[in-house]
Amino acid sequence: MLGAACTQAASGASGRIDVVGAFYPLAWVAQEVGGPRVNVVDLTPPGVEAHDTNLSARQVADVENADVVLILGYLGFQPQVEQAARQASGRVVEVTRQITLRPSQERGLSADPHVWLDPALMENIVQVVARALVIADPGGTADYQARGDRVVRQLASLDQRYRAGLQGCRFSQFVTTHEAFGYLADQYGLQQIGIEGLTPEAEPSAQQLRTTEDAIRSGKAAPAVFYEETAEGERIGKTVAGAVGAPALPLGTLEFDPAPGNYMSVMQANLASLRKGLQCP
Repeated sequence: MLGAACTQAASGASGRIDVVGAFYPLAWVAQEVGGPRVNVVDLTPPGVEAHDTNLSARQVADVENADVVLILGYLGFQPQVEQAARQASGRVVEVTRQITLRPSQERGLSADPHVWLDPALMENIVQVVARALVIADPGGTADYQARGDRVVRQLASLDQRYRAGLQGCRFSQFVTTHEAFGYLADQYGLQQIGIEGLTPEAEPSAQQLRTTEDAIRSGKAAPAVFYEETAEGERIGKTVAGAVGAPALPLGTLEFDPAPGNYMSVMQANLASLRKGLQCP
């Protein structure tokens, strides 16, 4: 069961508490756990990578006035969101505070932020969010606990499907356009080789392209290129795949709302892509 603490009353004109999620996975957790007791705002628009989130004046006000603000942490991942969170009047929840983060070598980014792509780590995030909602709205304790436990069970089942589905694969190393799958790779005994970095802002260097192409040609990495489902990610992924004569396969990063899909459906599709590319039995 999820822990409970009762210290703060709910607010909001509708009788629901106002929750701001820095980007889609956090907004998804808040809605799944909060249900009808919460009003959730996702700060990252559809089609915009979370790294690139720029806030309007209205969104800054949403952050400042929300009962609960959910961010990954002060990592440099979403600078404008993190700056606004420092001015928030409500409860700011850094959902990665209890997670050991992978290091980052990229300027301005203190750690690898992509924890949400590991179902096991998402279980931890759900528990953190549920506790924050209980504190903000003690009257909803039983509801938040029940809904949170349900989401945790769903993620545990997803984790087991990944563990079973990625057993006995012919390859354990894979090439991806966006180096977002380090936590997932660590969790399931894999290793990613990134064409771009943790924040894919620029065209990959000739050295990066040679390294990834050589990994595939030598048989070190799976004969496939996994691309992020953005126009730029698909272009780079298909270019590298064409150069080495390998298929290009989608691998969603969930940095923005994947409607009409959702977190669970994208993660299921990612597992199918990985199984295909890694040649799993």
